[in-house]
Amino acid sequence: MDYREARERVFETAIRLNKANLIRLSAGNISCRTADGNLAITPSGVQYEVMAPEDVVVIDLEGNILDAREGLKPSSEFHLHTRILERLEDVNAVIHTHSYYALTFAVLGRELPPVCLELLVTGGPIPVAPYARPGTAAVGDHAADLLQRRPELKGCLLKNHGMVAVGATLAKAFSHAWDIETGAQIYYQAIQIAEPDKIPPADVDFIRQKYNLVSDRSSG
Repeated sequence: MDYREARERVFETAIRLNKANLIRLSAGNISCRTADGNLAITPSGVQYEVMAPEDVVVIDLEGNILDAREGLKPSSEFHLHTRILERLEDVNAVIHTHSYYALTFAVLGRELPPVCLELLVTGGPIPVAPYARPGTAAVGDHAADLLQRRPELKGCLLKNHGMVAVGATLAKAFSHAWDIETGAQIYYQAIQIAEPDKIPPADVDFIRQKYNLVSDRSSG
């Protein structure tokens, strides 16, 4: 199987996320399904500034390495990715960030209410998945539980850990990660002044119907 296209897409998304300051150094990780149903994922411990497409590792959904450059391993958070992709057929791409504002609220265990369109179109309120030891399957299971229960969600916060965003494509997952981080920043700035108003419930339903956000995770 030729994995060049999947590797290129993961690499290009990593560079976009790095330039957008959503991921830094080697923190955060990105994956997508391959054409044969496996997973292309960023490698462990390789900084984005020096990463090459060939460094992206291909694994199966059990975490076994199928194709990798010598000495490279998949991200230590591969369980987060495999668990979500295993359980959610409408998801083909997963992005995990340690972006500043999302991580701030993840540390607090505080969900992000739908105070702006960025948080509404990503399924807000954006919940916080329970804490689990980093690098374990429980991280992925807790996130997948939330995403399964609420099909409108495009991502969630991970307690004390950051944010995960999902999509039908890497481009959509990138947009969702950007929107959640932007919404987290707006909410953070607003609560420095006062407790912000939420979008009225009637308008929440209207906007979700208008943009087909009720159950289509590929929207947005």
